[in-house]
Amino acid sequence: MNGGFARSRLMALVLVLLALLAVAIRCAWLGDDAYITLRSVENWVAGNGLRWNPGDRVQTYTHPAWMLLLSAGRWLTGELYLTTIVVSLLLSMGAAAMLLARAATTAALVACGVALLTTRAFTDYMTSGLETPLTFVLLAAFTGVVLREDQAPVRRFALSVLLASLAATTRMDLALLCAPAVLASMRGVPWRMALRVGAAASLPFLVWLAIATFWYGSPLPVTAHAKAFGIGIPAADLAAQGLRYLQFALTDDPVLVAMVAAGLGLGLATRPTRWLALGGVLYLGYVVKVGGDFMAGRFLLPPFLLALAVLAPWLSRRKSSVAVGVAAVAVVLCAIPGVPQWLHAPAHDQAPTEAELEAQWGICDERRVYYAQLGLLSPTRAIPQFGGLHAIVRPGGGDRWINLNGAVGVAGFHAGANGHILDPLLCDPLLTRLPAENPTKWRIGHVMRRVPEGYYETIATGENRLHHPGLAAYYNALRTLTSAPVGSGDRIDALWQMTTGAFDAGFREFVATDYRNPPRLPVAYGKLPPPLPLGTYWFDEPRVTIVYEGGLAIPLSAPRRARQVLLQAQGLHGMRLRFLRDGVVRGEVMAAAEPPPPGLHPLRVVAGLRQERAEVPAAVGEFDAVWIDAVITPLTHTAPCPPAVGAMVFDS
Repeated sequence: MNGGFARSRLMALVLVLLALLAVAIRCAWLGDDAYITLRSVENWVAGNGLRWNPGDRVQTYTHPAWMLLLSAGRWLTGELYLTTIVVSLLLSMGAAAMLLARAATTAALVACGVALLTTRAFTDYMTSGLETPLTFVLLAAFTGVVLREDQAPVRRFALSVLLASLAATTRMDLALLCAPAVLASMRGVPWRMALRVGAAASLPFLVWLAIATFWYGSPLPVTAHAKAFGIGIPAADLAAQGLRYLQFALTDDPVLVAMVAAGLGLGLATRPTRWLALGGVLYLGYVVKVGGDFMAGRFLLPPFLLALAVLAPWLSRRKSSVAVGVAAVAVVLCAIPGVPQWLHAPAHDQAPTEAELEAQWGICDERRVYYAQLGLLSPTRAIPQFGGLHAIVRPGGGDRWINLNGAVGVAGFHAGANGHILDPLLCDPLLTRLPAENPTKWRIGHVMRRVPEGYYETIATGENRLHHPGLAAYYNALRTLTSAPVGSGDRIDALWQMTTGAFDAGFREFVATDYRNPPRLPVAYGKLPPPLPLGTYWFDEPRVTIVYEGGLAIPLSAPRRARQVLLQAQGLHGMRLRFLRDGVVRGEVMAAAEPPPPGLHPLRVVAGLRQERAEVPAAVGEFDAVWIDAVITPLTHTAPCPPAVGAMVFDS
């Protein structure tokens, strides 16, 4: 009988894993955020250093262990897209097998398998290119260690610390989830032994912190600043968004929420699992505190793994009817949001509309957003090519170029080793340290920062052109950290000064003054260039003037009249001209773009200088100054370049 039971359980395990594999392949995809890491991987393997932008040492990925694993895969296979998906599938299936094997009865195993299949977030993030599959494996192993009470105390403690350390090297916030169980595993270990063993087992995480500090100048990724430190959004607003994240999961992925609630609740009620469940509860509190995430369900998956590790043995100790009931409930709950996505054809997965995103508080099914382009079975799949955009920007070859972009994964990968992406959301070392441009209007994970006056020119020329002296001093030290030779004395001095806050006062002064109240920058009319070739990129022509949020003030040498103004402009903003006499606005007009010249490349049409014409209102009369402001339009957020002007010619 025991042999027959073992065979039936093994058969059930194989069938459940095959079903999971089929679903995972149907849903397999990579997301835009994955390509943030893949750009660093490609640069590193290609010999450009472990960098994101070619000229900066900035850690834009949050998962060093995952990055190292993908780098090894890229080095072995010479390819990234399929390699990332295969590695993800292997890890996810391994984690699922580890969790399901803890079910001691066939009924319990099937119930847990049904829970995995009907949890939307789990099937979605078995791939995606993010670190979630590695998290699955490490947490499955971690729960197996901390729940085994028959091990020698020292061995149990050492393994739990080692796995927690590896998990923290995958995502730092997983340390919070693992901490209670790690502390509980110290029972029976002499404290001197615990210190020695704990220090040795923590080496993966500690070594990475040392490497990151040495190479990047900071133990934390730049995205920690972008999403967690000093973002300028009230804590109550973030917590409210975190609760919305849980609320969205309740209707979008009810099995996920039910499993987490049931598993952690049972875990807290039982002594052997209490500390493990407490870690899950603390992690959920952290998720709410930071505002959740824009990727539906993803941040709830670590507690979900813990919950399943609690439920599998609990179901094994109950009658088969209990397991059958759990499986039935999971199937019913799964049907509430509609037919599971993996039962639809791949062409069904389409991105949500802007209206849907707004109605969902910015939270969305991220797989739907990118499946059409990056889904494994998508009929419209288009695998990004590293450096593919460079040939378009520089068809004849050439130097570094700059792109302004807020969806930086695929765009950054396309940019390759020559393109510098200026990202106001996640990846720029200076901008991510600034607070939200508008603390009342933001999307979680996408907090927009305002680009300070002179920063575009600083990036383009390599010279510090920042207008505010306090910010300029802060940036000098930051730039030394990210670009100077890693062992240079100047860099060590800059690291010490940044660590001790030597430039923080100037930084805070900028935030309190110019950042919140953008200045109107004066530009002498004689400094504007003569007409430049249409389609000229701003980063190729130093005489092009960037129009920041405060606008430009252009004084004239003497009062004059004009019938029209011919203005060379750039960017997908509207250009508003105001005409002044003795400091008083006499009239204003919006310039209108003229058709581009025949044969101009489409990229130069949207990212280069264009010709605009403005009719001066008759009531203006004489004027002695012109103000130019960039006005936001529905297309502004898609602009690959900042608003700027070239020549301005008056037609009398």
